Amino acid sequence: MEKPINIFVEGIADEKFIQDYVSHLLNIELSKNDIIKSEGWTNINSKKGKGELIINKMISNSDNGGLNIIIFDSDSDYEKRREEILKWGVDNSVEFQLFLFPNNSLPGALEDLLEKIINENNKPIFEYWDGFEECIQSKTINGRSQPLTIPAKKTKIYGYLETLLGKSQSEKEKIKERERNYKEKTHWNLDSEFLNPLRDFLIANIK
Repeated sequence: MEKPINIFVEGIADEKFIQDYVSHLLNIELSKNDIIKSEGWTNINSKKGKGELIINKMISNSDNGGLNIIIFDSDSDYEKRREEILKWGVDNSVEFQLFLFPNNSLPGALEDLLEKIINENNKPIFEYWDGFEECIQSKTINGRSQPLTIPAKKTKIYGYLETLLGKSQSEKEKIKERERNYKEKTHWNLDSEFLNPLRDFLIANIK
């Protein structure tokens, strides 16, 4: 990299994915100093604590000729989240490039992106999972007034990896967000067309 780049993400899962994808795409090994975990939009939008630290880090990096990149989840409303973050940048006089998971146009999160880039051979796992969710939605339990809750998308990704990895403790460790290997081709396809928006964004800003 010709200039210092700070990439601000939400958490550990995002940090590991971006590290692996940039390594795969650009043959650049990002260090933990290059990627800053913000713990999410709510935290950086705070006037104190983490939010203030993020603002100061962005300003310092810009003053040193560096580039700031924010890669967050768009959550339930892509346009709203984009507008919120861009306004936050103006209000705090910080400059950055922005990308929102899953593909910089749709609502969602990192987990939605991950579901789109699994190895094609493993699609039946998610088909079975979808059947499980449909079954949960159709069932009631005596004495329970509320419908059953569908497990979070994070659980779906955990379940996907758990079905593919062994039963030993060392294999179980590979399921954890910080230990995942997104360059493992039997699990993930980092050349998926769904990643094209992120690919183009990273090439334009990092390379």
